[in-house]
Amino acid sequence: MEPVRFSTPAGLDDVGAPSDFSDRWHDLVSGLIAASTDVSGRGAYVNPAVRASPRGNDRALTWTGLSRPLLMEHRDDRRAAYTAAEERDAQIEYLEWHVERADGRISRVTFTTETPEYWGLLGERHPEAVLSLYRRWVSPEVTKDELFPDGAYDPRNIWNTTRGIMHYIMPINSMGDLLGVSQEVEPSQHAVDGYDALPYSRATGADARINVDLWAMSRHGLEISTAHPPGLYMIGWDDSGWTRPDGTPVADYWTIERGDRGAALRVTYEVPAGAGFQVGDIRIGGRPIEFGAQIAEHIVMSAHVVSGAST
Repeated sequence: MEPVRFSTPAGLDDVGAPSDFSDRWHDLVSGLIAASTDVSGRGAYVNPAVRASPRGNDRALTWTGLSRPLLMEHRDDRRAAYTAAEERDAQIEYLEWHVERADGRISRVTFTTETPEYWGLLGERHPEAVLSLYRRWVSPEVTKDELFPDGAYDPRNIWNTTRGIMHYIMPINSMGDLLGVSQEVEPSQHAVDGYDALPYSRATGADARINVDLWAMSRHGLEISTAHPPGLYMIGWDDSGWTRPDGTPVADYWTIERGDRGAALRVTYEVPAGAGFQVGDIRIGGRPIEFGAQIAEHIVMSAHVVSGAST
């Protein structure tokens, strides 16, 4: 196969033509991947942009969106785990969210898997596009000065922290971390499950899942590379058993705002106006939704790879 050119996550075109943004993005992503890394056994993790790799099987590496360390720490107190998980810096499974409330109850929750590298580059090359996207998806009240104090894009601006959400801010959520953990070398003691694969004391469900799967494929002599386009996605969600205030099953209250079904970057959960109730009135397992974390626990996250026999 010919080497690939990395397109933007979910293939989004936020700038249009003419622009060198796509070239810059390709270079940024390629720069995060070594030409070839012997992660375990006879196989390797390869950069498909500089080395044509065999394409055999597509695979989605999956995990759930709620922090595994918090669930382990609060194994007997789910409410404590949910409370702690509402802090953005605790949202470490490559999923972050922002909760909106009305009359003290949750009215809307927005989830994102968008990376700071993408928005940093977009802010550098196309600041007007950044402003337009924030006004469309976060609030029409956003001003350029709030996003670009002193002329440089601020990823922790108020509209991506206290007043809303656009992309990751948690330090270990990024494209660099995804591709970095994908190239981590297995210890001499083979990992047989996610607990054996905890990377560098980061007890995340995501990184452990990525490691144990990639190492197993590599031990079988397979070459592995990121799927195209590379990214972190919400691949699905499960609201079975959730009930409205009258006890009947919920309808489909999920909206994909950026990305596609099976590869969503931005998703909201909100009951339509006129329904007579809000998200906070919905019950999961008989308990009302009081935290965005309760919903995050039911979101399936994914990173996609392709693999084939080593040459």
